[in-house]
Formats: sequence, C-alpha cells, structure tokens
Amino acid sequence: MEAEKGRAVTAGEREAWMDLAVNMAKEALESGEVPVGCLMVYNNEIIGKGKNEVNETKNATRHAEMVAIDQVMDWCRQNKKEPKEVFANTVLYVTVEPCIMCAAALRMMSILWRIIHWYVNFISCIGC
Repeated sequence: MEAEKGRAVTAGEREAWMDLAVNMAKEALESGEVPVGCLMVYNNEIIGKGKNEVNETKNATRHAEMVAIDQVMDWCRQNKKEPKEVFANTVLYVTVEPCIMCAAALRMMSILWRIIHWYVNFISCIGC
C-alpha cells in the first residue's frame, strides 16, 4: 500500500481519489475527448490533474497524464521543490492504464510503480 505523509493510505481515500479521476474522465467525454482522467497526489494533496485535451488543443500529446505532469512541474516551481523528489513520492490515480507514451514519461519521472488505474468496464460506468 502506498504511503503519503508517512502513513498508509486507506481504501476509502484511494476510492475518493479515483472518484475524482473518474469525474475528470466524464468531463473529457462531455467535451468530445477520449474519457481519461488522472490525479497526481503528493503528501495527500492533489498537485496535478488532467483530462484528455487532444481534440481541444489539436495536439496528440495532450493526454491526461501529460497534462498532469505539466501541472506538477508548475507546482514544483511555485513551491521551490525538486521535481525529482516530488515525483518519486507521488501517486498517480488514472482511469485507464497509461499508453506507451505516457508510461514512458511516467517512468522518466520515477512514478511508474505507484500507478493506480481502474478499468472495469469504464465506458459503461460513465453512461455511454
């Protein structure tokens, strides 16, 4: 079980984070995107979140995880934190397993082994 602020994260907390990611995926779907949402949690605080923005931005790299990575980098700059240390202690909650591009980026950020994804008939869960 992953730890945040030196304590184990409860199943209820994990479910609450995932619910927020699912809500972001619903927002993506409502705006014509592939329904993927994610959160990056550091010390029990959301420091990055993203939903697919590929169609909106006309940029094929704007997957939810990439959007969230950019937000974490901004958070690190604003809070004068070392990104390498922050990413090493960040948990990613994402609604589907990351694609190879995102998985590679997450690995470069050292958070690949702390990914919690959920894909149990996801499309039917959001009412398609």
